[in-house]
Amino acid sequence: MLACHGSLYRYARTLARDPAVAEELVQETYRRALAAKKWPYPPTEECLRPWLFTIARNHWHNEVHRARAARFEELDEEISGESAETPDSLLLRRLLQSEIRDAVDALPESFREVIVLREIENLSYEEIARLLECPVGTVMSRLSRARARLRRTLAFHAGPREGKPL
Repeated sequence: MLACHGSLYRYARTLARDPAVAEELVQETYRRALAAKKWPYPPTEECLRPWLFTIARNHWHNEVHRARAARFEELDEEISGESAETPDSLLLRRLLQSEIRDAVDALPESFREVIVLREIENLSYEEIARLLECPVGTVMSRLSRARARLRRTLAFHAGPREGKPL
């Protein structure tokens, strides 16, 4: 289960929009998972991760979401300390990451959720559909619409780009 911790925390941050609330959600997810009588078999990361996401999502929608209004902050991304990176390129990368985070934050929750699960957590369409309890076609539609909104938002912020597609 610990191999899934980073993914579970990022997903919890997407749901909670607040690091402290996300940590509580992860702790509660682990508590509920450990108390469960049935575990996915075989207990590998590929089986446990979607199961943990489901526990977290259900708990969030049943308890935490109603009880707390929270802010969505930056997804945890470690900035590599490569010596080849210049201060200018580091600043540009941070600005781009900030614009992307802001664009993701501006998405409706249903779109934000599928983007994070697919693009950051690399879940399959089927895994996302099971997690969200909706048809695969709905996942594909939401993902398509979320990507289109992100493209429009980021293209607007980028301004004219002399023939360079997004």
